[in-house]
Amino acid sequence: MSDKDKKILEKTIDAATTKEGMGTIGGAAVGGWIGSSVGIAALGTAVAGTLPIAAVGGVVGYLAVKAFSKKKEKNLKEKIIDKLKGD
Repeated sequence: MSDKDKKILEKTIDAATTKEGMGTIGGAAVGGWIGSSVGIAALGTAVAGTLPIAAVGGVVGYLAVKAFSKKKEKNLKEKIIDKLKGD
């Protein structure tokens, strides 16, 4: 394996081990599982729903993790501000 391939693999693993990466992978897996039994038809053509629904699931998983992270961060900031005001 060349150095360039090792760097790409390392960056991919680093991105996948973050909270957002895990949420995206989990959402895509669930979306792919649901999409495997769905077909999408429009304008006289049809495709298996696995890939499109997996992509949507990945986006939903990513956004869910971001939303919960911001909520937790906001609550922490509010607690710190309340503590500072109380002193």
